[in-house]
Amino acid sequence: MKIVNKFFLHLVFFSVSIFFLKDYFLWAIYDEKNIDIENKYIDPSIIKKEYIIEDKKKEEKKNIELELNSAYNIDYIFVPRSFKNDILNYTNDINIFLNNKEILKKIIDLKIELHKEKNDVRWKMKNHTLKLFWVKNMKENEFEAVSIHEFAHYIDLYYLEKKVFTDLSDYFYNISWASTKVLKAWQIQENFVSWYAMTNKYEDFAESFTYYVLHNEDFLRKTEKSEVLKSKYDFFTKYVFRNDFLKKTNFWSKEKIKNYYRDITKIDFSLENFLEFLKK
Repeated sequence: MKIVNKFFLHLVFFSVSIFFLKDYFLWAIYDEKNIDIENKYIDPSIIKKEYIIEDKKKEEKKNIELELNSAYNIDYIFVPRSFKNDILNYTNDINIFLNNKEILKKIIDLKIELHKEKNDVRWKMKNHTLKLFWVKNMKENEFEAVSIHEFAHYIDLYYLEKKVFTDLSDYFYNISWASTKVLKAWQIQENFVSWYAMTNKYEDFAESFTYYVLHNEDFLRKTEKSEVLKSKYDFFTKYVFRNDFLKKTNFWSKEKIKNYYRDITKIDFSLENFLEFLKK
């Protein structure tokens, strides 16, 4: 009897120790790793310069943000005042995507910055904030595609379940990548949706996500020639877009889909058809 009680006490002590190790010590290590990913790998060109909102009048800035914000957990930081009227159509378009019931439930906290000026890169995602630069020089459907690409990084970092020993995104990364920027052996161009997807595992995720959302039927057709692409397509079906959301959709445009692309956000598509689908 004493042996049984002693064994039971040891078992309780071991369980409590594992709980504290997992939830306090190892979780801190994971958080540090996650921050490191945001700072170094989400975009190949990292901007270290900080940007200050041009509109310094607090009340005026508040009024602008109230006009742009349409979801309780999505905040627009608008820059600058003179750009407001030009960008309203663009924000309406991305709001239709973000407020779709299948998308909105994936958002916990998201901030969006719209910058008029040109910068080193067109966009970046960092600290729950999607930053878009040189917006005025983008066509409306390109802005939508770029926003979706950056939102993919948000899904990668903040939506997919993160645990100490399990990261659902790893299931995607492990299909083609030995490490962040090193491909596994025997990977070929046909295993990636674009050239940009081959730059690192995070861009592979974001480009594949964008292709799944905007050109799903074509993505599915290409999986017939690549088991690797099929694994990537199936990942989004299983872990991100359930209930066959977007599956086999085709938002027709006059541009014929090509076998190879440098950048998925540059593919033409019917923005009108896409938005009508999201409203259903």
